[in-house]
Amino acid sequence: MNIWSIRTLQGLDSVRAHWEQWQSHTNHDFAQFELVCQLRPEVESPFVTVIERDGQPRTLLAGRLERTMFAPTIGYLTPIRIPATMLSVIHQGVVGPLDDEAAVQSIRYLRSLLHEGVADAVAFHHLPEHSPLLKAIQRDRTARLQERTPRWSTHREMLLPAPGASIEQLLRAKHRTRIRKLRKELEAAFPKRVAWTWLTQFDNIPALCTRLEKVASRTYQRGLGAGFFDNEEFRRRLELFARRKQLRVQMLEIDGQARAFWFGTVYAGVFHSSETGYDPDLRAFEVGTLMFIKMVDELAREGVVRLDFGLGDAQYKERFGDRSWRETPVWLFAPTAKGVTLMLLLKASLLLDGAARRIVARVGLTDKIKSAWRRRLDKGDSALPEIPGPYGTSPTSRTAADPGTALPITHAKDRP
Repeated sequence: MNIWSIRTLQGLDSVRAHWEQWQSHTNHDFAQFELVCQLRPEVESPFVTVIERDGQPRTLLAGRLERTMFAPTIGYLTPIRIPATMLSVIHQGVVGPLDDEAAVQSIRYLRSLLHEGVADAVAFHHLPEHSPLLKAIQRDRTARLQERTPRWSTHREMLLPAPGASIEQLLRAKHRTRIRKLRKELEAAFPKRVAWTWLTQFDNIPALCTRLEKVASRTYQRGLGAGFFDNEEFRRRLELFARRKQLRVQMLEIDGQARAFWFGTVYAGVFHSSETGYDPDLRAFEVGTLMFIKMVDELAREGVVRLDFGLGDAQYKERFGDRSWRETPVWLFAPTAKGVTLMLLLKASLLLDGAARRIVARVGLTDKIKSAWRRRLDKGDSALPEIPGPYGTSPTSRTAADPGTALPITHAKDRP
């Protein structure tokens, strides 16, 4: 077994054929990975670990070397930011088969890079609980410079209805009644002015992005620095998947103006949910629920088999999902003063954040605080911290289908 790394865009050509043969998830799509490396200012270079056997690549670990800010959060607070160089292994970054032996050797290789001073830390973004990489890290009891305590989040998928069937048929009678009531209320509020649009073909992505931006700019996600942004990276990524006929957009229009949207990509028979947003003035109509129902039915008509809800859990995902697994971020730190400082800072923030969350949950205020915060964000309060949570923010992870790293890193903008 031989392990080495590719650290230039030109070097990616040497493994492109293997990569494109193995790619099975929108996050580690080769063309998207290459595009992100070219466009994001914090990316110094690609950093792809190649595991060879018999002189041929057998597995790739897709990552990027990024110069950014290490900024763990405590609740909604980001008390400190430290410039750092991160080797970020993207979400779903394992391309090709990976066995236990190769996982152990690849972790040793990455640790050796930290000893050489290549980066201040290696960040693995949400490794699945059965990942050989996670097992290799957890079994290495001699290593001290790491944060491997699982901070589990749930990732969910759902089996879509058969072609011609509707998701409403799977709902209980009272839920079907509720959905119909919401539709009638929306139509009554805007008589003959409501249109649901399902887009599968696109001839003007910039114009589409302009329309989506008018909605996204008013969402709570925007207040968090997350979600959709009308910028070059989003436009070029959407153009990439639109050319392949993989892009799907569900839109709610009133008087010809976009008021809500939900989009994602169909990849290998799976719809990967990406960005969504709605005009907060329509909150009473639960347009997110109505859009979800519309979107699932359209995907079912196309014969799409499964829907991947993407990063983060939610009540509707738990309700409709039929398959789930746990994921956790993991960190390896360099044996330097800076690496140790980053590790201690992360551990301290996680302890404080966990304690605060337990207190809030004990007094039953978690949902109330979240709802109040979202309402505040919907009002466009600009004096707000970035993405909340025990792992902070990242320029590459605030979207549902992000091939980046949702860890204690902040940057002005987030893209997959």
